[in-house]
Amino acid sequence: MRGRELTSYRVKTFELGTFVDFFIMSCFVHFRKPDPDLYRVALDVAQVAPEEVIYVEDRPMFVEVAQSLNLIGLRHIDLETTKGIFETFGLVLP
Repeated sequence: MRGRELTSYRVKTFELGTFVDFFIMSCFVHFRKPDPDLYRVALDVAQVAPEEVIYVEDRPMFVEVAQSLNLIGLRHIDLETTKGIFETFGLVLP
């Protein structure tokens, strides 16, 4: 399965569209992380300022790129830590 087909399969199988408003995926926009243009496309589509975004990622390099663009970069280590950080922003997860 190629990247585009695999991505579509995952979106459908895991019903990601039920809780995500839109997707910016490298196989569709032809940018790959850590290319800053990928992050900029997402900001443009969402019509939000970088400081309004919490970018969650487990790889430090990608968090650093997001932070260099003024996004709030959050390194995911485990569920409890991420939930705790979200709470500091007023986001409470079940």
